[in-house]
Amino acid sequence: MSKKNDDGKRTARERMQAERIRQQQADKRKRALIIGGSVVAVLAVAAGIGIIVGNNESDKNESNWASVADQPLRQPAGVTGTVVPYGSNPNAPVLTIYEDFRCPICEQVETKLGATIQQLADAGTIRLEFHIASFLDRNLGGNGSKYAANAAACAQDAGKFKAYHDVLYANQPDESSDKFGKNSYLLDLAGQVDGLRSPAFDQCVNDLAFAPWVKQSQEDFNTAKVGDDQVTGTPTLAMNNQKLKYTEGNQIMSPEAFKAQIEQIVATMPK
Repeated sequence: MSKKNDDGKRTARERMQAERIRQQQADKRKRALIIGGSVVAVLAVAAGIGIIVGNNESDKNESNWASVADQPLRQPAGVTGTVVPYGSNPNAPVLTIYEDFRCPICEQVETKLGATIQQLADAGTIRLEFHIASFLDRNLGGNGSKYAANAAACAQDAGKFKAYHDVLYANQPDESSDKFGKNSYLLDLAGQVDGLRSPAFDQCVNDLAFAPWVKQSQEDFNTAKVGDDQVTGTPTLAMNNQKLKYTEGNQIMSPEAFKAQIEQIVATMPK
C-alpha cells in the first residue's frame, strides 16, 4: 500500500472519529437541554403552584371575611352604634377620633399626642369617641384594617379596647404591609395587654366575630361629617363640630399646643 493511500485512509478514519465525537457532543447538549428544560418546567410549575397557593390564601382571607361580614350585627360591650367610648367622665365634652389602624399618620398622632389625649380623658376634661374605619384595605389591598378593627372590637368586648388600641399603633407595620391581616400576629400583640388573652378573646378574633360591626363602622365613616364637612380621611379629630389641628407645618404639633387647643375649645363650650 502506498503512503498516499495510507494517508487517505487515516484521514477518512479521523474524519469519521471527529464526526462521532461531534455527534456525541451534540447528543450530550441535547440531553442537557431536555433535562434543563424539564427542571425549568418543574420550577415554573412549582412557582405557579406557589402563586396559586398564595392567591388562594389571600382569597381565603377575603372569603372568610365576606362569609361573616353579612351575618347579624352584634355590638361589643359598652358600645353605642359603632362608637367606642373612653374616659372617666361620661358628661365631659367629646373629642371624636376617626382612624384606621393601617393609617401611618394615625400612628404618628398616637405616638406624639396619644399620651396627652389619654391624660385629658382620664382626668375627665374630655371623653373620647373612637370611630374605626377600614378603607385602607380597599386602597392598599389586604385585610389588615378590617382584621385589626375586629380584634380591637374583641378587646372592647373584654374591657381592654384602649390598651389594645395603643399596642396596635405601637406595633403598626409599614403601610404597604398586611401584617395586621394575620390573626396570629394580632393575638401575639394581645399578649402585651394584661389580662386580655383568653379562650373567649382568641375565638372572637379567629372567628371574626365582630366583622358585621366593622363593616357597619366603615359604612358610618363613609357618611360621617364634622359640621357641614364630609370626613374624607384619617386621622380626623373633632370637637364641638369643628376639626382640630394636629400638625404645625409638616410635623405633628407639640402636646402642649394640642392640649391648649382643646382647653380653649372646652372653655368656650356651654357647661
